[in-house]
Amino acid sequence: MSTTNSGEFQERLFADKCRRMHTHLLGTRSLLRDIGEYNRTKWPVHYPLARLAHGGLKRSSSVLESDATMVDTPQALRRAQTTDEIPDSEARLLDGSDLSVLKLDLRLSYHAESDVMGSLEESSIARLLDERLAQCEGHIDKLLARIADKSSKILVTGDLNAGKSTLVNALVRRDILPRDQQPCTMLFCEVVDASLNAGVEEIHAVPSIAAYDRNDASTFVRVQSEDLEDVVMENDEHYQQLKIYTHERQSESEHGSLLHNGVVDVALIDSPGLNRDSLKTTQLFARQEEIDVVVFVVNAENHFTLSGQDFLLNAGNEKAHIFIVVNRFDAIRRRDRCERMVLDQIRDLSPLTYAERSDLVHFVSAHEQLAGGSAAFARMEHCLRSFTLEQRFKSKLAPAQRYASNVLHDVCFLAAENVGAATRRIQEINSVLRDNMPRYEALLEQRTDASQRAEHVLDSGCAEVRRHTAAHLATTQLHLQDAADKVAYGGLLALWTYAENVLLAIVRHVEHEVAECDRFACFTIQHARAELAELEAQRRSLGELSDSLHVGAESNDDLTSVTASQIASIGTISNALDTAQLELSDFIDLDLGRNWATLTSLSASLGLFASKSVAANAFSLLRLSSSVGTTTARRMVATAAVLIGAGSVFYIVSDMDATVRRKLAQRVALMLDNEGFVEHHAERLTTEASRAIRPFAWHLQHNFQRMVEAEEHKRADHLHRRRAAQDSQIYFDELRAKAQELSLAVRSITADL
Repeated sequence: MSTTNSGEFQERLFADKCRRMHTHLLGTRSLLRDIGEYNRTKWPVHYPLARLAHGGLKRSSSVLESDATMVDTPQALRRAQTTDEIPDSEARLLDGSDLSVLKLDLRLSYHAESDVMGSLEESSIARLLDERLAQCEGHIDKLLARIADKSSKILVTGDLNAGKSTLVNALVRRDILPRDQQPCTMLFCEVVDASLNAGVEEIHAVPSIAAYDRNDASTFVRVQSEDLEDVVMENDEHYQQLKIYTHERQSESEHGSLLHNGVVDVALIDSPGLNRDSLKTTQLFARQEEIDVVVFVVNAENHFTLSGQDFLLNAGNEKAHIFIVVNRFDAIRRRDRCERMVLDQIRDLSPLTYAERSDLVHFVSAHEQLAGGSAAFARMEHCLRSFTLEQRFKSKLAPAQRYASNVLHDVCFLAAENVGAATRRIQEINSVLRDNMPRYEALLEQRTDASQRAEHVLDSGCAEVRRHTAAHLATTQLHLQDAADKVAYGGLLALWTYAENVLLAIVRHVEHEVAECDRFACFTIQHARAELAELEAQRRSLGELSDSLHVGAESNDDLTSVTASQIASIGTISNALDTAQLELSDFIDLDLGRNWATLTSLSASLGLFASKSVAANAFSLLRLSSSVGTTTARRMVATAAVLIGAGSVFYIVSDMDATVRRKLAQRVALMLDNEGFVEHHAERLTTEASRAIRPFAWHLQHNFQRMVEAEEHKRADHLHRRRAAQDSQIYFDELRAKAQELSLAVRSITADL
């Protein structure tokens, strides 16, 4: 196969790998979005915050460090373990340090006895995780853009005064960027081949990188070469970047030029120093996500500073290989010691870089290269060109593959952790439901029993009031004359006044007996309330209730508040008695049947007297009648009859007080009977008793019902939470399977042909 055909085949193969990686990155981003949506709306994703059993938090080996052969040989995804699967010999629980990309860095210290992260609320952790997921989505978007971009961007970064600008000048073999012993680069400077600007060498100061278009003069400001140093050092206009189009001097090396390579467009980006200020450092951390190759420049005199170490650890989330240039190596006296110390640091910071240190770690002097050339620098340039152009899978696709693999590993870990958390939640809820079921069933039985007893108290109280009232007032109605007997009789001349007093006495007697029935009803109500209050006390003893269930319960204890005056009368005692007046018939008793015995006795006495006189003097009367004549005899008989009638009238008048009492008692009883007096008051007091007792019965039943509803609400809430946990268990189990499948697909993309 010819060299041309071989190059075309490799380009097609690389393009196919880019397409596959692009597809898998889209799938990974979709998983992250799905997790974020689920975390916000359905189930706060459980983040592992468990402490170690033997003190401190231990950072476990992640896929970043353990999978040294990831690029060359695909391996099966290591299944994330749950707490139940960790061997006892490890003597620890899973924690957030088992994560890499999705690890939450709270920047908080913790004590041996406490875990600061563990003290945060679940919702707060969920929000932090949601933000982290969004950051990962943004990073994947940048990876997608980098894969779609056929050019390669090389970021030259490092600490202040490490010689970054000098290194860029040495690579393009032109003194383009300003150099100084003091830190001088204040903004990003991107150096590209002038062929990308129609062969014209220009310097464009870009206010907004996103809006920049070299064909649109409104998106940049042209800077003259003599003004470049001032712009780079001061940046008074606050430009985001300088775009420097230049012709690279032809390399005398057999390997050719880096910028003008004939394969891909390459951009060298010089950056401000890491530890100049926090804003520049933050911008640099964000910018490296858009970069294919990171060239980290280390001052041989200082080695790796803390800011440099943080940068390499952050970049290591996606870039397993970092191109490291140890500059100013010519100034070191004991070079072997310096080289050993730097390599030891690299071994800890980037194990895969250390594994390929012969190609990725170089000890050079950029000043020597600018002064006249250096073999070490030439080899470094060759390795950088090979890493950028010939090993494009390792420099362009491997970071995306590594980042996606780390994300998917973390997703599998979180999925396994959440399956375990959901399982534990289901078991806890089932245990609570089982423990609460006897109480719930007992509460239902007690509610039914209390309701029945309350209804019985109400019904029996009302029935007792009705029975007593009906019997008592019926007896009163039959014995109204007994009340009249207590009124003193003042003689015939005071008969009318006597009759009024008798009527008043009868009315007051009726009122008194009605009041007595009212008092009995009050007593019955109080007794019923006392029984209901006892039931309420038993209800309260069943368990703690919310304060709202006790509102109004104090009225159950105020049993003396019900008096006869509070028993409402429906109208007056009797409408008939209110309008009752004396009548003439109240003084005359024409009931012969009732007076027959008295008249018979009187007639018998008179008859006996008459018979004796007539028998004794019969012959005398016959002789007298014959001597005095018939007329005189008739007069004598008439006189006797008058005497008999007068005696009868005298007797009736002398019994007039009894007649008045009897007649008024009869008439009042008849009036009360006609208006349904007994039934009226029996119904009234029964209604009042029901009105007074029923609220207490309802209150008891209502409180029991609220207790039952509270238990049912708790049970419904437990069932809802169990259902959510079951759904989450299924969701995260499926998520783990998807992530494992996708991770295998990502790892199947290798550098092999």
